[in-house]
Amino acid sequence: MQAAINRLLAQIQDLLRREHRFIADAAHEMRTPLAVLRLHAQNAMAASNEAERQKALGFLMGGVDRLTRVVNQLLTLARVEPKVGQRASARVDLAEVVTDTLAELAPWILDRGMEPSLDIGEGDHHLAVDAGALGIALQNLVSNAVEHSPPAGRITVSLRRVGGRFELVVEDEGPGIDEARLARVFERFYSRNNPNGAGLGLSIVATIIERLGGQVRLHNRDSGGLAATLSLPAS
Repeated sequence: MQAAINRLLAQIQDLLRREHRFIADAAHEMRTPLAVLRLHAQNAMAASNEAERQKALGFLMGGVDRLTRVVNQLLTLARVEPKVGQRASARVDLAEVVTDTLAELAPWILDRGMEPSLDIGEGDHHLAVDAGALGIALQNLVSNAVEHSPPAGRITVSLRRVGGRFELVVEDEGPGIDEARLARVFERFYSRNNPNGAGLGLSIVATIIERLGGQVRLHNRDSGGLAATLSLPAS
């Protein structure tokens, strides 16, 4: 009986930890989409003609749809253990996933005084992968790059096929990360002394990419700034 009670208490503690992580993840994931939605709503209110208003409302509806997908993805992430091969995948065009994700974030990036840039290499970029999860990982990396970039900085997203792998790279022009801290940035709640951060973004990225069977790595650029590389097997 004592062993059974101990097991029950351990399960309750595990459930409480998962609930705490889910709430923290949800708060982190919704911050950027909500900022984008607010910007689109402001643009609609400030539109000088009906065409501009309809365009802003179209972006607003697209943002609502994306936030709905984010919420559904978070619910899925909360239910599924972080193990490779547990999620259903469909064959998608990575170039399209990357383009759509960056296009959704572009108004917010521009509003922050920065310049987004997209560079997709030639060739076939189709892969059986969870596009929603990959989109969330990319959004986290772009949001992280924006938060740590100087005014008028450039946020560059590139996609290449290198041998038997696809490499998705997000580069910024910020201060980079001290080499001593690079090993810790994927820990939950480690926010690199950022008072506005929950320290979850890169942890979520690492969890998602692990589920997709890939790898994520960071390195400081010689020209300044940080480069985050998502590497996914092409087969």
